[in-house]
Amino acid sequence: MKTFKQFCEAYTPEEMAVANVTSRARGAIGAKAITPRYVETVAKPEHTILDYGAGRDAAHAETLRGKGLKVTAHEFGGNANERHDPKALTRRYDIVYASNVLNTQSSKAMMSSTIDQIRAAVKPGGSFIGNFPMSPRKAGDIDAAHVQAELERRFKTVKRVGGTKSAPLFHASDSQ
Repeated sequence: MKTFKQFCEAYTPEEMAVANVTSRARGAIGAKAITPRYVETVAKPEHTILDYGAGRDAAHAETLRGKGLKVTAHEFGGNANERHDPKALTRRYDIVYASNVLNTQSSKAMMSSTIDQIRAAVKPGGSFIGNFPMSPRKAGDIDAAHVQAELERRFKTVKRVGGTKSAPLFHASDSQ
């Protein structure tokens, strides 16, 4: 496993700044957010869960913890604070989810690095759950088909389990 510093070195300071500015404390978070709602339907109390790109307030992680789930929050750059585990990416999890993260990648290279990090954090037999909302999208040349293809390069099964055709919610795993 890479160290947290090595994971952060995959991104330029500019890329981190673009992603960090999208952190929200209101709107489609908590009870309104599609990704953690879906995680709640598939997670079991014994699962270890990583909120990848938890945002400054780690609101989804807090909500899911309040429902009895074991959630670790991860964030990078200027948004990382005491709510986040700086060693989160040195472990592997049954479920890794990313809510409003994939859409904030500012280039295809950044998207690839992010999905590599996510894949490295998923235990064998585990799952990744992530959405690709319409707004804000930080790279004009990345669409839902590109995200799906990137996931399919790394996982055996990639399903669209919610959202819309252009703004899907993905569930990726190594099982059928």
